[in-house]
Amino acid sequence: MLLLVLVLLRPAAPCFTVPPGAHNELNLTKSIHRCAELDWGLFQQQSRLWLSHNNIDALSPSARVALELEELDLSYNRLRELPAAFLSQARGLRNLQLQHNQLRELPASFFTNATALERLRLEGNPLPAVPPTAFRASLRFLAVPCRCDVVGSVLAPCTCSQSNCTLLQCSCFTSHHDVLNATVFHTRECQGSTWLAAGLAGAASAVAVLLAVIAVVCYRRRKTAAAAAGAGWGKRESTTAHGQPRYISRAAEIGTTDAAAAPDYENVFVSPCTAPAATRGWRPGWQEEQYSPQVPADDDYFLESDAVCGDQPIYANTQRPGEDNIYIIPNQ
Repeated sequence: MLLLVLVLLRPAAPCFTVPPGAHNELNLTKSIHRCAELDWGLFQQQSRLWLSHNNIDALSPSARVALELEELDLSYNRLRELPAAFLSQARGLRNLQLQHNQLRELPASFFTNATALERLRLEGNPLPAVPPTAFRASLRFLAVPCRCDVVGSVLAPCTCSQSNCTLLQCSCFTSHHDVLNATVFHTRECQGSTWLAAGLAGAASAVAVLLAVIAVVCYRRRKTAAAAAGAGWGKRESTTAHGQPRYISRAAEIGTTDAAAAPDYENVFVSPCTAPAATRGWRPGWQEEQYSPQVPADDDYFLESDAVCGDQPIYANTQRPGEDNIYIIPNQ
């Protein structure tokens, strides 16, 4: 058990063995088959360092490019990310090759201190964009994947036409390793997709507006149809000059399909408690004897109303033209 613990705690063997006297240039291309984490402490005195094609998965978190290093090749490995401060001391770095790794993102300030950088290769990585700090006055060559997102992020500095712009050559590499001019690729492949996206967005907005208009029209039609259907059972007219609401019902008789043959019923609410003309001897026309209810002597008609004082209903049967109207006053 103790032996197993000691084995687990023992530091992992370094991926590379640096030969003695390798102080300036060190080429370790295709030296090993796999390196889970590269100990960067071995590379502090080189000016040129090649580490491509070694299947390196990661760098040690404390890895820092030394001030003396001018050229670094980490291409064709399996790097998913780099330490955020990896280039914090790389003021002498001129050539950085990171192509064909698995880098998905670089911090926005990743190239802040790489003030002497002249060549940068990032093609073959799923990067969505190039950090703006990469575009130094010293930068002369940039290579990125031929994808609209990453090419769009470098389009402005790569097409600068002002007198103070640097002569920056921007290239993009296709999946078949074809080399294209970045601006030409964007003009040919990306502007059409931009217009298409804008057109689709506009079409979606127009469809949304059309659906809203259709919904409003349908709502109004349903409301109108409901009002028309409700008119067969009752319709409230505006208040009369005496402040009393008028209710007119036109209901077809049961079993009658001809609505024109059905009688009209008019309900008028008056206020017998507050009739101002009563003190002056005024008498409504419907109280005259000629409008008394025409009820057979052997029948008893009694209408009871729950209306409060001020809302006493009068039920009027509107006959056909030429016939007398019948007014029935409940509780009288």
